[in-house]
Amino acid sequence: MLFHPPMDNPGFVGISPDVLDELGGLAGTENVITDKAGVETFSKDYYWYSPVLLSRLERYHASAAVKVCSLDVLKDVVAVAVANGLPVTLRGAATGNYGQCIPLCGGVVIDLSGMDRVLGVTADGVITAEPGARLVTLENAARAKGWELRCYPSTWMKATVGGFIAGGTGGIGSVTWGTLRDQGTIKKLTLLTLEAPPRVLVLEEEEALKAFHVYGTNGIIVEAELRLAPARRWDQVVIAGTSWAALRDFTDALAFDDSLPKRLLSAFEDPIPSYFKPVRKFYPAGHHVCFLEVDEGSTAEVRRRAEAAGLLVPHVIPHAEPRRAPMLSDFTWNHTTLWAIKANPELTYLQCGFGDNFREQIDLLKARYPTEFFQHSEYMRMGSGAQDRMARGGAPLVRYTTEERLREIMAYCAEIGVGIANPHSCYLEDFHTNGDFGDEYALKADTDPHGLLNPGKLRHYPGTQLAPAGGWPEFISG
Repeated sequence: MLFHPPMDNPGFVGISPDVLDELGGLAGTENVITDKAGVETFSKDYYWYSPVLLSRLERYHASAAVKVCSLDVLKDVVAVAVANGLPVTLRGAATGNYGQCIPLCGGVVIDLSGMDRVLGVTADGVITAEPGARLVTLENAARAKGWELRCYPSTWMKATVGGFIAGGTGGIGSVTWGTLRDQGTIKKLTLLTLEAPPRVLVLEEEEALKAFHVYGTNGIIVEAELRLAPARRWDQVVIAGTSWAALRDFTDALAFDDSLPKRLLSAFEDPIPSYFKPVRKFYPAGHHVCFLEVDEGSTAEVRRRAEAAGLLVPHVIPHAEPRRAPMLSDFTWNHTTLWAIKANPELTYLQCGFGDNFREQIDLLKARYPTEFFQHSEYMRMGSGAQDRMARGGAPLVRYTTEERLREIMAYCAEIGVGIANPHSCYLEDFHTNGDFGDEYALKADTDPHGLLNPGKLRHYPGTQLAPAGGWPEFISG
């Protein structure tokens, strides 16, 4: 049992047998995990997408994990953690990629995946759910009422709504509806504070965004309300070509054409499509490929335009209800990186934002790093109202050799005006380098007065928080 600090993490906070017994009495002894393998599993996410994170975070883990299935039990467990000064790290399905749910100071991981009820879908298109509800469950519940999620990650079969709000940003649907931050998609969040006893806070509309994408550092999401979109019948379309420039330009024009309803628009430079083993039969080898979800009424027009541009439409998957595999979206967004790493462990990725001169930027990167940089494009709307705009982004693959070389590539991106949301650090401030976190810090001061919620992930937070001896681990910043 992991009650004492491991030698390589002197900042580790252990849990005494008496406290473990108390937690077992509240949550059930079968829901308290203390064996080494179990604790290790509950302490990790998909951080290994980054060789930098893998080297820095592999040694970190909790002292124990507790699975909770109700708000009442969660309140009791939180009160015990506060009374004993235990750091608390929250976990859903742990499908994140940045080490968001890896505890840097030991303590207890609280698994919220058992709080998984969908509480309702309203006639005007709002879904309410507990944090552990899987996004596939929300999507199915919404579609049964004539609605659908505005956006969801490629990990939607496993990912939880609380985890997506706390650690995600955008995904399938973002080409029309933007990220979770945009267009009022998050209507309301109900939070639990880390106090003894804990309080319940309700944040609505803009206020709720203070708890969005902050890695569970400033309140425990116990209920979420999301606005939905009217359900459509989505055909899945594969577009392929031997010219990357032709496919890139066709995809870009499609992104900016609002006359064609879209849910997904992803483009992959060869050899990336060769990594998608389950769907490679849908397109010719050696081609650049676009995956598209388009309203079935627009499929014929997409085909006409693609063929006029000299491109192929080698496969169309007609809409089916309920939606079922194969899903092209399972190979987009960060699932692209997963399939690539499975095929070639030398690969990692960046998260980039390109400007109006994106063609020039991509060409410069390819010219400078012809065997190290492979473009993967995604599109999402950003902002709301008058600020609404289509953003050209993506998660290009990078052949990893050394940290110095990766740092050089990131620096060159900055030099030519390519923005980076850094996936090689677990610190929120490194992910959003231009962010103003005043509102998030203020909410943390209110919800976490002892600095016990996922300490370190807001590393510049000015309030009291734990810190490992020797300081927080250092990463590549960008």
